[in-house]
Amino acid sequence: YFPLPNQPETAIVSERLYRAAQAAGDDPARYSFALIKTRAVIAYSTEDATFYFSQGLARQRVQVVDALVAHEVAHEVLGHAGKRRILSLSLSAGFTVLGVVIPGAGLVDLLVNPLIVRAFTRDQEIAADLRAVEILRTMGREAPRRALADALHAAEAVNGPPRGGLLAAEPDLADRLAALEPLEPIRPLTAQSADRQSR
Repeated sequence: YFPLPNQPETAIVSERLYRAAQAAGDDPARYSFALIKTRAVIAYSTEDATFYFSQGLARQRVQVVDALVAHEVAHEVLGHAGKRRILSLSLSAGFTVLGVVIPGAGLVDLLVNPLIVRAFTRDQEIAADLRAVEILRTMGREAPRRALADALHAAEAVNGPPRGGLLAAEPDLADRLAALEPLEPIRPLTAQSADRQSR
């Protein structure tokens, strides 16, 4: 649903999205978002800088919201949705042409296309994580790799582990965390750094 401007979730998500877009060097004015009414921690993006965030995400700690919003902004600035669409259309076109030469081969598209696109999507998740680290660093996070790792753990604690297998659209948490290594060391939290991290 499209949230009312005076809702707390709206204020949190819009502020974090605006800051992440700026940190990514993109124009926040072209970004829009809607909220999903669920306790699950969900964030995803589509083409044309349109984002969908759950109420469950908006109610998480600011650090978690920042990290997962930055991850979705990373997908946008890297053009991932458009690349997935082009890949899927290219595969379908190729199998259609193959179906003209070898009757019935076009049906292979129904099996192969989802496997290839979802494998490509899993690679995009890792790329977006790494770009999100840069965005979080620009946003002022002193330990951006650790912040994203903590956010991924927080999301899994609410949502449960992602469904694995060949049709999984995202990699296992262990693979995503391995790509973020080495994490920054844990530093004692001073009053000044606590104030900076909450912004």
